[in-house]
Amino acid sequence: MKTKITFSIFLATVLLLAGCESMGPKTKTGALAGGVIGAGAGGIIGQQMHRGAEGAVIGAALGALSGGLIGNQWDKMDTAAKATNPNYLAITGIVDMASKGVPDDVIISEIQRTHSTYRLTSEVITYLKQNKVSDKVVNFMLATAG
Repeated sequence: MKTKITFSIFLATVLLLAGCESMGPKTKTGALAGGVIGAGAGGIIGQQMHRGAEGAVIGAALGALSGGLIGNQWDKMDTAAKATNPNYLAITGIVDMASKGVPDDVIISEIQRTHSTYRLTSEVITYLKQNKVSDKVVNFMLATAG
């Protein structure tokens, strides 16, 4: 019974965070992904102390908060870039092209055509590499920072 209540609280928290109108798309995605990952990690850690459900809820809350904060930073970066360059190619657009097998030279051409510039953090570079964006494209993106 206690597990069902705990899971219900977790699910309500994640849905609330993922569905808030004022959040940008990356904030929502980050909160949802962080909540799921945090719940899994928290549940495993909590299980070691025979409090798996409580660990899952705490992990979900911390994961959703952390993921939402990171996603919010990405949303802000995209908004600022779009304000100065309406043709800005978002990082998620590059990931989408790479996942569809678009050749590196075409992706780089699109970055050049849109005059997009990037100031990549280590977290963003990790995200790009985890999502199959090649070193050639990442290095080109790094070079756009000037």
